[in-house]
Amino acid sequence: MAAVAFLGGVGITAALYAKLEGSRARVRLAALAVIPGFAGLSYVGMALGIGTVTINGSELVGLRYVDWIVTTPLLVGFIGYAAGASRRAIGGVMVADALMIAFGAGAVVSGGTLKWVLFGVSSLFHVSLFAYLYVIFPRGIPDDPMQKGLFSLLKNHVGLLWLAYPFVWLMGPAGIGFTGAVGAALTYAFLDVLAKVPYVYFFYARRQAFTDVTDSRAADKNDGDAFRDETPAAAD
Repeated sequence: MAAVAFLGGVGITAALYAKLEGSRARVRLAALAVIPGFAGLSYVGMALGIGTVTINGSELVGLRYVDWIVTTPLLVGFIGYAAGASRRAIGGVMVADALMIAFGAGAVVSGGTLKWVLFGVSSLFHVSLFAYLYVIFPRGIPDDPMQKGLFSLLKNHVGLLWLAYPFVWLMGPAGIGFTGAVGAALTYAFLDVLAKVPYVYFFYARRQAFTDVTDSRAADKNDGDAFRDETPAAAD
């Protein structure tokens, strides 16, 4: 079911791409399709048991972490893009996100004190993501109501949902084992679909934020051509 939901996300991105013809943002936003597309393929693989290994007595669902390390940096990176952030800031938040996932995966296959040290490091990178979303990115956002609205929506959508992930990890088999592997897997699937499919829809629903100067100049040119066509007739 998760793979089917992500297929819908790819369709939404395709519709966005078609609607943004003539916008300079079109090519950049086409990469949004990677988010639901890669996630959908990963869930198909997970259902088939591909990439799941046991290390030091702990089961690591490898494709889940591969999915996250590919798609979640894109999620936060596009939030930075919506905010008009610099490439350096966007790169920084994407690296912080990838390191959060990597250290989290390391914590799954570790034991004892090392597990909790790695989980703590992952949590620090998680906190740094919130610093980017709520402190750094808002500083440079242009004074454009549509752009501000999209950024605020994306920021809160991802920020609030991602508060649940460390809690699920702690309650699951990798943490204190309060819930089983099936329960944790279903919760992760629900959170992933909820985080990624509406996310790409938000870009589609607020695509006017990416109607840039290219479109305005084209409209001005057409108006000017129409005026020139009418002028000789008026003179006659």
